[in-house]
Amino acid sequence: MAKKTDWSDDPLDNQSFLCFHLKAVQRFNKQEEAMYGLAAIQQANGWAMAAAGACIVLSGLAVLSFLISMLPRVTSLIEKDPKPEKPLPVAKPQATKQTPETLPEDLDAVAGIYQSLTEEMGDVFSLVDLHRKTKEMKLPHPHLSINRFREAGILVPKGDGKFSWQPSSE
Repeated sequence: MAKKTDWSDDPLDNQSFLCFHLKAVQRFNKQEEAMYGLAAIQQANGWAMAAAGACIVLSGLAVLSFLISMLPRVTSLIEKDPKPEKPLPVAKPQATKQTPETLPEDLDAVAGIYQSLTEEMGDVFSLVDLHRKTKEMKLPHPHLSINRFREAGILVPKGDGKFSWQPSSE
């Protein structure tokens, strides 16, 4: 009876197996050559996938913006008692004091203008209120003027951030 041989026993069969295996590996390598750049994108249908992805994203953003724009209408339907819009109150024209475009050089004259602004605030007032009033009247450089009044002793501190005008000695 003939003995069965293994691949390892017969050197010819071993050599033919290696040749077959080597040829298969070479064929596989030829099919799977690495491609880079635009050719690889074209080969893998990358342009179509990119266009489809952009269309999907833009469509999603359009739907999202439409839904957000509809939110006020949807919430008004859900509310039980829609409140009517109140008309804005009409601003009453106030008598404005005439202020000069440029302030005089004399510090006492400028102090007179500032004192007329603080008459309705009372004898004691805060610098914040004075500054707000000067901005409303569009007086130039209120910080510099207030600082000059304090240095000259015309504007006197009364404590707790309050100030008053030094009585004029005539």
